[in-house]
Amino acid sequence: MSEPLRIGIVQSNPLVGDVAGNSGSIAREYAAAARAGADLVVASELSLLGYPPRDLLHRDALHTATAEALDTLAAKTRDGPPLVVGAATPTDAPTGQPLHNSAVLLRDGQRAATYNKRLLPTYDVFDEHRYFRPGTTPVLTEVGGTEVGITICEDAWHDAVVTGQRRHDSNPLAETADAGADIIVTLSASPFSLDKPRRREQRFVGHATDTGWPGGFANQVGGNDELIFDGHSLVATQDGVATRLSGFETETAVTDVGPQTECRSRYDRDRSSQARAALCLGLSDYFRKTGFSQAVIGLSGGIDSSVAAALATEALGAENVYGVSLPSAVTSERSVADARAVATNLGIEFDTIPIEEPVERTLSQVAQHTETPSGVAVENLQARIRGDVLMTIANERDALVLTPDNKSEAAVGYCTLYGDAVGAIAPLGDCYKQLVYALAAALNDTPPAAVGTEPIPQAVIDRPPSAELREDQTDADELGPYETVDAVLTEYIEGTTPRQSLADRHGAGTVDRILGRVTRAEFKRRQTPPPLRITQKSIGRGWNYPIAATHDHRKRDE
Repeated sequence: MSEPLRIGIVQSNPLVGDVAGNSGSIAREYAAAARAGADLVVASELSLLGYPPRDLLHRDALHTATAEALDTLAAKTRDGPPLVVGAATPTDAPTGQPLHNSAVLLRDGQRAATYNKRLLPTYDVFDEHRYFRPGTTPVLTEVGGTEVGITICEDAWHDAVVTGQRRHDSNPLAETADAGADIIVTLSASPFSLDKPRRREQRFVGHATDTGWPGGFANQVGGNDELIFDGHSLVATQDGVATRLSGFETETAVTDVGPQTECRSRYDRDRSSQARAALCLGLSDYFRKTGFSQAVIGLSGGIDSSVAAALATEALGAENVYGVSLPSAVTSERSVADARAVATNLGIEFDTIPIEEPVERTLSQVAQHTETPSGVAVENLQARIRGDVLMTIANERDALVLTPDNKSEAAVGYCTLYGDAVGAIAPLGDCYKQLVYALAAALNDTPPAAVGTEPIPQAVIDRPPSAELREDQTDADELGPYETVDAVLTEYIEGTTPRQSLADRHGAGTVDRILGRVTRAEFKRRQTPPPLRITQKSIGRGWNYPIAATHDHRKRDE
């Protein structure tokens, strides 16, 4: 490759299943890139369908629409540059999975070539072997004297740099380079996790260093259910990242890729900033793509509901968030005052609806038929009545309830099923408690645009966390310090740390207590809202443990 190749990258936010809408968006961005002088335009993985399409792939109508969209887009290339789009295409095999996850090259008004993804992820949140047959060979196309190789997402993650674990023996990137590619473009729908943009850049710069040739990465952006896609599409050379598209927003960029390409600094966004941007995108898209605009949240005066409300305000607008304080007989006046302060700072609608009377009435009714409820039964009743009230309000307002529980609580089951765990989506469900505090600090340092003051009062941050379902209750009394809880959970959930190593660091009794709660809480997690995923292992869709199994967590290490 002696002359630079001008590559247009379309970083789009597709709606899963909306083939016509996604195709129209690609067509508009393709036209813009063509006007900017692109020699080649590349969209993201399965960009016509949106990722992940899951069992929508079983619907014939979707494939008919895809074929029509490919023909429509191909026609636009008669007077423009080649276009590579992601689509599910039929195989010609009589048995096995009927589809390929493909990158289709549209050129001169027709489908000129098709590359089929070779490495199909089937781990964590991915289940591509359920739907797709893997491809077998590299595909190259000549554009302006440059041989361009095409790969798709997992094809580039053959080693452990991005995923944290080597899962494949073959290396499609290297094989494509060996086949004669001067540059490789990778279509991707790579979901976000903290610091993953940096790891991707490391991977592509490493490949460029190994081969001597640059590579392009076109990533999807947007929230789809609990997955968040961050974009951060890029072009990498052996000297570093030459082009980096925006994070957490749509963008189309045309960039020169060649031997003299200048490079930019490394990705260095801090974790709380990443988490905030990702969660706001996940929230806004969850509401937009499900057809809702209004959110209801129970404001307890605690750190979790305060941060969740602030994120919702930033994502949806203050006019679309309704905060409700639901005090019981054991709720302190301070809790109600702190909840009101948060709502005032955010500029959201706020009400107080006492629940003492319905709690007492329910206890009286139940006591007529069984022993008078006490202890945890009374505590959970308060939470469940709160859940009923919130859901009733949401039904009346055509709104969705936000679940404020964090990952630390959800992991150990420190939540009430059908109570504080009620709702449609859990914005903090993949945030350990310490990250929640970091988010509060970030929100106060840089308040949401429409908020004129620090949204989270210092009194909320300083107050010891409490479920406040009985007098003088604190989380630390029941769980231990969150610093320890978070450390054990992080190593157990996201790593492969043996139990003995955990015990050596944190104490055998502490580890047994925490992990025992994790095991026993599995039935709760199956019935709670999806958590917006921002770590490499959330306890949502990618956490796949049985309910009816041994409660001895030590079996995991055998």
